[in-house]
Amino acid sequence: MEEYISCFACGAKSLNIEGECHKYMLAAPGCWEMFCEVMDKEYSDLRYARAHQFTVDAYAAQHVGNKDDKRAINSVNIHLASLYCIFELKRSLAEAPNFRSMFSQYYKGKDLLPILTTPKSLGELTIYELWDNEDPSLHYSLSEKWATSVWEAWSHEHARIAKLVEKVIS
Repeated sequence: MEEYISCFACGAKSLNIEGECHKYMLAAPGCWEMFCEVMDKEYSDLRYARAHQFTVDAYAAQHVGNKDDKRAINSVNIHLASLYCIFELKRSLAEAPNFRSMFSQYYKGKDLLPILTTPKSLGELTIYELWDNEDPSLHYSLSEKWATSVWEAWSHEHARIAKLVEKVIS
């Protein structure tokens, strides 16, 4: 059996394992496992922690769920809105969790979040690059490059995301 396979959702070089996955973000079990391992690193080691918001938003925006699942639709919108705030509005990473919460609460119970058109390529980097990196001094820059590439991959939806964000922050 091969050690790695490609994640069917994001294309990442992923561990070839059986196992659990997220409830509504579609991913190969090995890709989800790599994400969980990076999360463990970011939660337990301060040298990795400051990249956490990039990691969460990039991963979620690369793992679009079933278009019939409202949680999946909301997730992609929420995480792309967070990237919009970071990259376009120049908000700090520290503001991302509060913004995501505010955005979620604003749209909760309203069928206003659109099904976004998933790009053919979800960005040039994936969770694999962070997972495969053991150098804490590179972790932040890798996560920022990853999040930037994901945000750019969704460029065809930037205007829709901007309008959704403006309703929340105005």
